[in-house]
Amino acid sequence: MSANVETNLKIPKYLPLHIARGKWVLRPALEHMEMSKWIDIDEDLIPQLKLKERLLKESYSDVFASLPGSEAGQQELLEMLIEHLLKYFPEYYRVEGTKIENLKWGKVWDISDYKDAPIALAGQLVQEDICLLQPGEGGYTLKAALMCFPLFWRLPEKIGRPLYQIHGPVPGYPEKLKHPLDLYFENLKPDRPGTRIAWGIVPTPLLVVAWYEPKEGWEKELTPENVGDRLWLRSEYQTIRRLPKTGDIIFTVRSFMDSISSLPPEIRKNLAEVIRQMSPETRAYRVMGPFLEPLLIYLDR
Repeated sequence: MSANVETNLKIPKYLPLHIARGKWVLRPALEHMEMSKWIDIDEDLIPQLKLKERLLKESYSDVFASLPGSEAGQQELLEMLIEHLLKYFPEYYRVEGTKIENLKWGKVWDISDYKDAPIALAGQLVQEDICLLQPGEGGYTLKAALMCFPLFWRLPEKIGRPLYQIHGPVPGYPEKLKHPLDLYFENLKPDRPGTRIAWGIVPTPLLVVAWYEPKEGWEKELTPENVGDRLWLRSEYQTIRRLPKTGDIIFTVRSFMDSISSLPPEIRKNLAEVIRQMSPETRAYRVMGPFLEPLLIYLDR
């Protein structure tokens, strides 16, 4: 067992409900969110914003997308976000004229430079990935996004698709998730935002999982003795808000990484229970096959 298990135990900042309860249930698990909890800023702000800046320069079309007709919603999002940041994080942000400055970094953006793609600026101001959805014939559709840290998917494959297609690969989505999610989106009010915590287990602490390619045969090196230090619980704090003017919906994702070895014993026990309760199809979708056996042995200890 890793020494970290004894010395650096911690409960994840956003503990998924499945793991907190030790029970796997396929449902949206959406809860009411206080407005003050919309954006999460911590000590990783500057490194993550610099990483976003680099990804935009090196892989622009992979992390940013904007379809015609979404501009008004993007602009409303940007204005709402800046107002939120100035209200809740005045020590981090300052606006003068058309300029917004990150006071901790010294980085200055000219808002007028982003009149054609406001969401590209919104996503650079905070650690969250940000998506904009609009109603369409097939349901709410992804129309614009700055998505730098997706988990096992890429933005070019999802842009312009309705929710039911985006979530199509999820086992059980058509039968158990589509209807309640459609109802939730239809009834969402601007003053009643929602939140949920998604999760996965990944073989890297990197936020940019979509481009991560482990070395060949990496899974053969995993043992019950080392797997706790070679896998991470990735928790995604997701929020859903309806814009009051355009009626578009804003979806944000803030990702956090905790090594499996850092989880307290009760959480490790619950995680093992949840994994065992999943269907084989769900475990396969979550790419657990390569490490399933050593991980369960480790968690049981």
